[in-house]
Amino acid sequence: MFPLSSLVLLLTAASVTIATNLPTRLIYESPTGLFLEGIAVRPSGQLLLTSVVSPTLYTLDPTSPNPTLDEVYTFPNATSLNGIVEYAPDTFALVVSSLSTTEVATPLDSVVIYSISFPSTSSNQPIITPAARIPCSTMTNGISTHPGDPSLILAADSHLGVAWEVNMLTGAVRIALHDAALEPGLTAPWPGLGINGLRAHTSASNLFLYFTNSASGTFARVLLAARAPVEILGTQPKVDGVFGVYDDFVFDEEGRAWVTLSSGAVQMFSPSVGNQNEWVQETVAGDPKGGGMLDGATACAFGRDTKTLYVTTSKGRVVVIDTAAGISKINDSNQNVEGTSAKPSRDEF
Repeated sequence: MFPLSSLVLLLTAASVTIATNLPTRLIYESPTGLFLEGIAVRPSGQLLLTSVVSPTLYTLDPTSPNPTLDEVYTFPNATSLNGIVEYAPDTFALVVSSLSTTEVATPLDSVVIYSISFPSTSSNQPIITPAARIPCSTMTNGISTHPGDPSLILAADSHLGVAWEVNMLTGAVRIALHDAALEPGLTAPWPGLGINGLRAHTSASNLFLYFTNSASGTFARVLLAARAPVEILGTQPKVDGVFGVYDDFVFDEEGRAWVTLSSGAVQMFSPSVGNQNEWVQETVAGDPKGGGMLDGATACAFGRDTKTLYVTTSKGRVVVIDTAAGISKINDSNQNVEGTSAKPSRDEF
């Protein structure tokens, strides 16, 4: 546990660049508009999807000519599934709770981290085991692996403003990080939600915890292994009066962060050339002003080819972005193709 609230925040964020869009395609849209919250990609290329308004874990095959949302397992005594992450080969940690969507909170002692293990890549029937309970949490949100220990995951508590460390083998839970920069605060647009998405990631040989804070509108990082100040890498863009909220995110092989923005965009954060402590934020898909197929973007994950980015939305959509097009080769025109007629092959366009 590293209480850092007394330390000064370092503002290292650069201005936002509004770029043109990477090639983007809609591959699935829920007929009921099911709120999709979390996403993970199996070794087979199939997607695992969660919803904050359903206790059912779903799977979707993005290579199918007509992808469908198929049930994997429905958790009893639960109403909501949140963050999901692969912490061992074809084995996933999943946040299960009884979320009240009216109060945006869960009852005490209802948050359980489950282990979801598939015995083979061709199987959709997993072995499901409760791994740990977080009794004092009322909103466990995004989760991440811990590069220093494959048995550990980190989980964001959006109400308490902490990052939990959960041992998937022993069930032990402790506070890994508590800081004012993680707390929800009392201001708009999301006064009840502080830390939202999080990822432990190594940058310039240092292990950082990167996180978004919905209430403060920040994307930030802090060293995990030492007492250090929080660095604010970016703030949520406000374009033409529209204020989107940073949600979940993922890193690519180049060390760039791809962050979902609820107003309908994906923001890419890149370390500045020659200065790893200064980051540049670009809009690379969708529109921060809102609308479009990325409206309500919630989470993203790379396919096994590491170039195909899958994005979920609160409107029930699964969108695929071709990042292989290259940031330097982004087209000047909006290349979004609405509809489901054109399908990518597995992890390809």
